[in-house]
Amino acid sequence: MPHITQDPNLEVIPDFTAPAYDTVCTALTTAEGVTKEAVTARLSDAWEAENNTKKAAWEEQVRQDKIAAAEVRHTQEEEEQLTHKELGKEEEAERKEKEKKKPKLKDFVANKLVKDTMQLRPSRYMIHKLEEHEYIKLYYFTLEGCMEATKLDCTIAQDAFTFTKADKTLLVKPMASHKPPNKAIPDEDLTWCQMSIAKGTLLHHMSQTGWPNQHVIALTKFYLNLKSHPMQLQVDGDMVLLHYQAQVRCEWHEALRSTNDEPVFNISIINNKCVEAIGAELWNSRHTEGVLRLAYPPP
Repeated sequence: MPHITQDPNLEVIPDFTAPAYDTVCTALTTAEGVTKEAVTARLSDAWEAENNTKKAAWEEQVRQDKIAAAEVRHTQEEEEQLTHKELGKEEEAERKEKEKKKPKLKDFVANKLVKDTMQLRPSRYMIHKLEEHEYIKLYYFTLEGCMEATKLDCTIAQDAFTFTKADKTLLVKPMASHKPPNKAIPDEDLTWCQMSIAKGTLLHHMSQTGWPNQHVIALTKFYLNLKSHPMQLQVDGDMVLLHYQAQVRCEWHEALRSTNDEPVFNISIINNKCVEAIGAELWNSRHTEGVLRLAYPPP
């Protein structure tokens, strides 16, 4: 059915008694043998019947248009809801992804004070080496070494990365855990005070980086036994024990990482013969130097 463009309720019945309809009315009067009034009445009734038919069709069209418009609105609303739902899912997924990437913060206890003493912290490079169970010079755990590490870590961006190779594979690693600090003082050239501070820091971070408990305990006993060793009472005894611990700790680490079947020695047991041999070597060396200075005094 063609779409009705004009509301039939707005149409006005023509005046069939007007002169414009005289010709039609006269012809119908002659043909039908009725009066002019009867003809105009019939024309009016025919127009009203046709107009009522148009009105019914108009009302049906209006009703259908309303239904179609409602269906369009419903479809649009469903599409908008679906779009909104999809956007909501994307936003929620984005939020969860951001939450995953956020560093997790623990809660704190309202009345708990900070510890009485602060724990020294070596560089992230040394922490990484500890996690790999590698040998590290004690200097990096001294007060001076940790202060130097703090300055170094502050100069390297937290998000700076570098490349490294492992098993023929190129890996990306944080630069702070890959860049070593400056050259360290050898263990044997540290002071007894430096060694005492460094071993405490080393043992703490060994525990924190997953070293086996028995290894940490053995190394702890090692330093306790050095501290109470009779060599301490001898002249330059500290120097002898510093050389001993430097050599033995390095050998212990090498033995721990070795792939051969030879059992690893217990570092906590002090080998007194080795201590005496190191002492004799150092004293002989010092004596020789003294003799040479006397024989060949500086100019």
